[in-house]
Amino acid sequence: MVVGAAGWWCLVLWLPACVAAHGLRIHDYLYFQVLSPGDIRYIFTATPAKDFGGIFHTRYEQIHLVPAEPSEACGELSNGFFIQDQIALVERGGCSFLSKTRVVQEHGGRAVIISDNAVDNDSFYVEMIQDSTQRTADIPALFLLGRDG
Repeated sequence: MVVGAAGWWCLVLWLPACVAAHGLRIHDYLYFQVLSPGDIRYIFTATPAKDFGGIFHTRYEQIHLVPAEPSEACGELSNGFFIQDQIALVERGGCSFLSKTRVVQEHGGRAVIISDNAVDNDSFYVEMIQDSTQRTADIPALFLLGRDG
């Protein structure tokens, strides 16, 4: 695989067979693999948003993981064009999880992975919940541990 000029990573996102057939429950894990660059090739574990966003029901083959600019994705993205039809990598902080998901959705992203901003977090998965605005999002959202982000 070749890394895109914008610093993208190529990845595969998949679900265990039983989850793909029946949908995810809270605290179920979803796994994705970064294929390139080789120095971060790994299978990562993440958790889905609790009460907003779409459901991961598709296996994404060789889709790009595009870091959002700015990284917190709380407003207009300077690289929004590159997020269209890809998965965005966003950093926690600055606004609600739902707000970040909506920003990525408005830029045409297929999904969002929100990385914890606590880089030493290697075991505590945060429950991403709806904010008090009653807004919705249609794309899936995942939470990634800080050590992995």
